[in-house]
Amino acid sequence: MSTRSNSSNPIIYAFEQVLESRLVGVIINFLLIPLLILGALLLPPISLADRLLSIGYESIGREGGVIQDPDGTQVTFLPEGVSRSFRVKLDAVPRSMFLEGSAGNSLLTAAESIPPNLVVKSPYYRLQTKGVAPNRVMLTVPIPNEAEPYNTLDLYSWTGETWEWLPNRKVVTEDVIESDLDYLPESVVVVQTHAIHPNVSTDFTANAALPEEVRDTLVEINPQGLFLESDGRIVGDVGELPAELGNAPFSVVPTIRNWTNETSIRSDLIDNLLIDQEARDLHIQDIVNLVQTEAYQGIDIDYRGINPDLREEYTAFLTKLRDELPDNKQLSVRVELPEQVSADSWETGAYDWRAIGRIANVVKVPTSPDPKAYVAGGPMEEMLNWAVGQVNRYKIQLLLRTNSTEQVNGITRDITYKQALDPLGAVKVVGDNNIVTPGQEVDFTLTGLPASTGVQFDSNSGTYWFAYLDENNVQHTVYLENAASISRKLQFVAQYNLRGVAVQNLLGEGNDARIWGVIRKFLDLVIPPVESQYSVVWRVQNEEGGVIAEEIVDLSSPNYKWTAPEAGGSYEVEAAISSGNDDSTGAISRGSVALVVATPSPTPSPTPEPTPTPEVTPTPEPEEEAEPAPAPAQESAPAEAAPAAPAPAAVAAPAAAAANVPFGYGIQVDPRGNTPGNIGHIQTLGFNWVKFQMAWKDVEPSPGGFSWGLWDEIIAAYNANGIQVMLSIPKAPDWARPPDDDKSVEGPPQDPALYANFVAQVSDRYRGKAQAIEIWNEQNLWYEAGGMGRINAGAYTQLLQLSYNAIKGVNSDMIVISGAMTPAGNVGGAAVDDIDYLSQMYANGAKGYFDVLGAHPSGFNCPALGDWQTVEDPTAMNFRGPFENRHHSWCFRGTMEGYRNVMVANGDGGRAISPTEFGWAVSGNPQPGYEYARDNSAAEQAQWIVEAYQWAKAQGWVGPMFLWNLDYGVTAAGTELANFGIIGTPAYNALASMPK
Repeated sequence: MSTRSNSSNPIIYAFEQVLESRLVGVIINFLLIPLLILGALLLPPISLADRLLSIGYESIGREGGVIQDPDGTQVTFLPEGVSRSFRVKLDAVPRSMFLEGSAGNSLLTAAESIPPNLVVKSPYYRLQTKGVAPNRVMLTVPIPNEAEPYNTLDLYSWTGETWEWLPNRKVVTEDVIESDLDYLPESVVVVQTHAIHPNVSTDFTANAALPEEVRDTLVEINPQGLFLESDGRIVGDVGELPAELGNAPFSVVPTIRNWTNETSIRSDLIDNLLIDQEARDLHIQDIVNLVQTEAYQGIDIDYRGINPDLREEYTAFLTKLRDELPDNKQLSVRVELPEQVSADSWETGAYDWRAIGRIANVVKVPTSPDPKAYVAGGPMEEMLNWAVGQVNRYKIQLLLRTNSTEQVNGITRDITYKQALDPLGAVKVVGDNNIVTPGQEVDFTLTGLPASTGVQFDSNSGTYWFAYLDENNVQHTVYLENAASISRKLQFVAQYNLRGVAVQNLLGEGNDARIWGVIRKFLDLVIPPVESQYSVVWRVQNEEGGVIAEEIVDLSSPNYKWTAPEAGGSYEVEAAISSGNDDSTGAISRGSVALVVATPSPTPSPTPEPTPTPEVTPTPEPEEEAEPAPAPAQESAPAEAAPAAPAPAAVAAPAAAAANVPFGYGIQVDPRGNTPGNIGHIQTLGFNWVKFQMAWKDVEPSPGGFSWGLWDEIIAAYNANGIQVMLSIPKAPDWARPPDDDKSVEGPPQDPALYANFVAQVSDRYRGKAQAIEIWNEQNLWYEAGGMGRINAGAYTQLLQLSYNAIKGVNSDMIVISGAMTPAGNVGGAAVDDIDYLSQMYANGAKGYFDVLGAHPSGFNCPALGDWQTVEDPTAMNFRGPFENRHHSWCFRGTMEGYRNVMVANGDGGRAISPTEFGWAVSGNPQPGYEYARDNSAAEQAQWIVEAYQWAKAQGWVGPMFLWNLDYGVTAAGTELANFGIIGTPAYNALASMPK
């Protein structure tokens, strides 16, 4: 029986027949339904394919997020850089697999393309994203093991075609490198950088002389003479390059500037250009045309003084200039020296270092004009640590200068090396007699040297310097830019693996000739240490120009003696200052003098009667007494202290004493020494106080007969250079002393009012120029008290009271320091224990009659921080006092803390203690009484002095502190005084480097 559809519609009937057919069933069951299921899986919301391909990816929402590798590497996505959610994957390919090429074909090219100056130190971190990539990313990568020195580490990324440097910052305290980026790189590795062949360039001015060394030394020259004009045009001319440069192997890259010298910077020209699009485009086109027309290898942009508000405009200008220049043409850009505002933050004004580093091929970075910036760990290192994280180190060229610098009253100016040496003087005949007789010995010298420090070397910064006083008594400090200082600065290029250096004024005249040799060796990556041994080369020439005598002497002792020949005739004596061991390396001439040796006559002429030389009243030289070691305290049977004297006659109440006087860095200087030299030393040390001992007997040798000349000059010189002066005034003249005291030693006056009158005159005369006066010196010792058995704290207190009132009566600003006692035990009539003596002073009414308590906390061979009650030193073989006969007086802290306790006990804790003399002696052959000096090394001396200053400053109750001494090693060589001097010692360098 036939089955027929109930549908009366033939179309529907036909469709039903098709659906019920076997073929259609197969299609539906095995094709259509699976396709529908597959589509459902692939399409949202399931999106199976995306999920399968996103295994290992992490989702980052618009709120940002972090992904991290197990080794600590992490990528932080900042919210402001995420516009839409995306997925990201971080995986680390082990370093060995990556370098061997076994990490897959996709990384084989990356491994093979690593530049030879980069050594991969970390795994290869690969970053993959799905979705819209973020534009604010922070990478944090651990510093790998065995990756020192850290300042040569960098981050690089493989782009698929080349290795790209990433800006970064080393956080050494956390052992990580950070990189703050405006995009997400495809990968990152930590590399150790290595040096490349350095690039050396210099500026070239038309008609400049070209030394022979140019061809073998320079890689690039920068012709000068092109300037920015108001409408964006380029004006000026570099002139004709010398013919010998035609086939030279270096690049020619001219400089365009908006300045003609350091003081005439036309910032208005560049500012106006940056805000005028038409002028900017014209300028860019002029630069491009100049480079292409003249076939230069590039252009050097040196625009200064740009308004910081135009930072973005300047970056845009450089970007377009780089785009318009042919790819094979170099763009170098000079930036300004940045200013540090915090430990890791620097202000760069209009110069966006990171952006300029991306745009330019070369970034020229100025170096600090301050020589102290080049000490290890100093400002130069701090700047470069930051700079190599902002700009690819292989683009950085340090700008060095061959000019020396002169500082006067805080103002620094450039001078040539030759000009720098001019103040050292010119040739002079001692006695000014240019006509001499045969056989006569003639002395020659350099006129400027007696008024200068002589050339000094600062080993910390690698700088040679000297100071001198001009005719107005103003100090000039000159820092010499020579081969030694250039060598020190080139070390920074090697230390940080920089591109090289641009040496300004290298072709100029008047440079240290040895600089060329240093730079030539630098091209071979060799930076030899350079020692400049300054000397004076003396030559005597006869009338024919022949050299008949020659001698080289040290610059510190420049005098030359020459014996006139018997033959007579005309001669010329010339001198030159050389910085090498001989005169073969460009000695600087100091002129010459003509000399006539009178030809002998058969009949001698009568000798004319010389005009008598007017007599000059000599200025007395201040004496400095040797200070033998105090006798150790006899604890088993101490001698009784001198009894307190009867209460002195009533003294009028003093004016209110000054408040606690603040801490200060000071040092004692011999007033007979080299004043300009010592001023220079004190400023190099960074100190702000100087102490002199002004012996009363030298200034007023007879009643009312004063000799102020020496002191007027000295105090005026130090005051003019901002150094505060403290005068210690002991030593009464014989006419003022008691008739029965011991005149073989020092002692006080019979009438203390005489002394009070003298110190009042000093206070009034040097008002505003001297800041403090110390009333006597070591009055608890017999040889400062007028002899054995005459030590009397009551008598001294009366002297102190009268002096305080007298000084304050004429100059209330003068700081009055009580006479410092010597650290000692009770030794019969020879010494009174200093702490006992201080207590006696208070018992006799000293409180309120001094602003600061003077102290002499000697160190002997006890370390600065040693506790006198427990200190031990088994290596002290020559002097055992501090360790076997314990007493506070052996140790610096013992004296200071002992005095402090007495002051507090007497309600006087608000006053400061001023160590007006302290220090440690060093000697391999000490004088009797100073055997402890043999136990101290120069290194210990340096360490203990620094620790003493640091400890004292931290207490809060220590005032100005005076080291004993600066220069007695020079003025009193061979004496016990010299054993404490610090010129030329490690202590000097340690104090100069000590943070103040």
